[in-house]
Parts: sequence; structure tokens; C-alpha cells
Amino acid sequence: MQIFIEAPAKPKMTDKDIRNESGLQKLAAYYQSLFDIEENFNYYSTDEYQNAKRKFVKYLMNNRAL
Repeated sequence: MQIFIEAPAKPKMTDKDIRNESGLQKLAAYYQSLFDIEENFNYYSTDEYQNAKRKFVKYLMNNRAL
């Protein structure tokens, strides 16, 4: 596996964006922020990063404690 030094751009959320979101969207944004760590930026390529992030969020959404 190749290690890429270039990190994908992280979208910035504003207060306006957060106020208009539902609870599930806020939860998904929180889970995405958990995935945004330096180790993941350096490990995945851009396409693989997005796929891994989606799988991570999907896994957490399906397996969260109720």
C-alpha cells in the first residue's frame, strides 16, 4: 500500500450550516469528524479516503447504542 503525503481537503462547516441540519445530519458530521485524523489522511488516497469515511460513518450509524 502506498502512503500519500497529500491530505484531502476538509470541508468547513459554518454555524449556519449546523443550524439547518437535522439530528441525524449532525450525528453524521460528528462521526465524520472522528474519522478526520492525521493518520487517516496519510494512509488513504483521495478516493479510498472518501470510501473508508463513508463505511466508517455507516458502521457507526448502524451500530450505535440506542
